[in-house]
Amino acid sequence: MRTDGMFVLHQAVVPFNVGQVFNLRPFGDVHRDSSGFCEEKWAEFLESSRKLKNGLFLGMGDYLDCFSTSERTILGNDGIHDSTMENFEKEAMRKIGYMAKELGFMKGKLIGMLGGNHFIRFRNGDTSDTRLARLLGCNYLGSCAAIRLMFKHGHGHNASASVDIFAHHGKGGGTTDTGRLAAVEKMSKICEADIFLMGDNHARGVIPLGDKLRIDINKQEIFIKSRRAFIGRTGSFLRAYVSGKRSYVVDGCMPPASLGWIEFTLEPRRIKGEEKDRKPVIIGGVK
Repeated sequence: MRTDGMFVLHQAVVPFNVGQVFNLRPFGDVHRDSSGFCEEKWAEFLESSRKLKNGLFLGMGDYLDCFSTSERTILGNDGIHDSTMENFEKEAMRKIGYMAKELGFMKGKLIGMLGGNHFIRFRNGDTSDTRLARLLGCNYLGSCAAIRLMFKHGHGHNASASVDIFAHHGKGGGTTDTGRLAAVEKMSKICEADIFLMGDNHARGVIPLGDKLRIDINKQEIFIKSRRAFIGRTGSFLRAYVSGKRSYVVDGCMPPASLGWIEFTLEPRRIKGEEKDRKPVIIGGVK
């Protein structure tokens, strides 16, 4: 199994004031300790994210390069000495702690953190992803999560707007721009959501899906509404084509990673009249 194969349902409550616009930034495939890691782009991401007034963040996995599936199989072999594993774990914790410090400003704004396919599994069953999430005070969301963001206005108001996100660390596939987004579009057949996200293949982009009709009921009256969704590949911070350095991307003549991140604007709104208690969220996606 490439990832931990875990699916998680998660709900996060976000207080809002009328007119407030949130910036949702999914980020992942950082590979912080890889030789191809792009420190400049990562520094740009951190600096601009700190400045966001109403930032929300979602981790998409592969924060550290750590170990691949085959490497974890080797490390799980009984032939590895306890002292060797202890040294591996100490070094892993040093890297996890450093990254948690870099991302510390996100505490209270992190919806949660997905796991990837590059991680170390500790002898007590923890992974580098679960420990990073714990240090940042947020939920670990497995490798796939259905997330509901509940925007609540004022105190004691039960009515709220919501945004549903279906996120998966991802699977590769596709060498063209449209091909790389095809796997994300297929997720829209699995779950009803407003935003579908994948990482893993280091592509980056956001496109809206065509509107879908949905039957809704209000005061016993049946009516049809349209619902728009977005799909996105969440980018990477790992360079591939670096002179003098080896890479599986070079070996396979794959497209280079699209460095950086994607972003969505979320604007909860009140609607007056018959639907005065319903507060939809206006969603915008940018690459």
